[in-house]
Amino acid sequence: MKKRYIILAGILAAAALASGCGKEKEDTSKQEPQVTVAPAEVTDKDTNDNDLVNMQKSTDEDIKNVIGTKTATASKVILINQTGADVARIYIRPNTDDDDWGDELVDGKFTLKNGDKALYYFDKNQKDEDGKTVTSYDIRITYTDEDRSECFFRKIPLQNITQITLRMDGTGEDAIPYATYLSGSTKKETSTLNEVKQRLGLLDSDNEDDDDQDNNNQNTDATPTPQPSAPTATPAPNNGSDTNPEDPDASEAEKYIGQSLDSLISAIGEPEGSDYENEPETGETGYHYYPSFTVSTTVDEAGNEVVAGVW
Repeated sequence: MKKRYIILAGILAAAALASGCGKEKEDTSKQEPQVTVAPAEVTDKDTNDNDLVNMQKSTDEDIKNVIGTKTATASKVILINQTGADVARIYIRPNTDDDDWGDELVDGKFTLKNGDKALYYFDKNQKDEDGKTVTSYDIRITYTDEDRSECFFRKIPLQNITQITLRMDGTGEDAIPYATYLSGSTKKETSTLNEVKQRLGLLDSDNEDDDDQDNNNQNTDATPTPQPSAPTATPAPNNGSDTNPEDPDASEAEKYIGQSLDSLISAIGEPEGSDYENEPETGETGYHYYPSFTVSTTVDEAGNEVVAGVW
């Protein structure tokens, strides 16, 4: 009888043990599996978005000062202030003798400090009152220091310029505002200093060469750029009779007298600088300066520019 009880107790213990394992197994089976987060799949859209960010990095992205209105057809030019003082206001208009300067462009949005740049958007095909395409512009600046006199930069061929630097020759009340600029595909700066001095009656043929040398030493950019001799007053066209015989471009240019300026530029390249004058007898005349010769042109009412002379 005692042996029977012992066997029965063993059976009950085995049943209890089997019941406990089953519960542990059941509980384990109900545990939620560990979730592993897979890396996000890179889609074409993500790649395109990254490309767009990279494409926005342009040569102008460091220029925070913007004036004018950016449109699909607008041209742009970089203005650099090297006048020695901070500029508060900027006016830009087609060249004229009128007192009307139109709207001020900065409009309190920024101060163009000495050494700073601004990006200017403008209509390259702007027409004057006579319906002709504007070929030269005037720039007027005023300073944050109201005791400083405002400065004027006249007859700037802005439509052909990629970068223009506003400068001062000298100091104080006798300082002369002038500009150096890069135009077309040339990488050499053209200076207006001699032209300004001639207009003010401060330059004659005896000291012109000395002033050219001084002008080349006045480039105050952080990375100085070599400057060619500035455009000077030009004689009347002589139909190419005095061109430099040693310059093959001059001889080539003579072949385009009577043809469009565009065709000449296609053949020998962009000039280092250009200027335009309205003359009562002959109308609008253009002067285009190459290293050893000058090309004069006539501009008709429709804006067509034809080579008139080379010297």
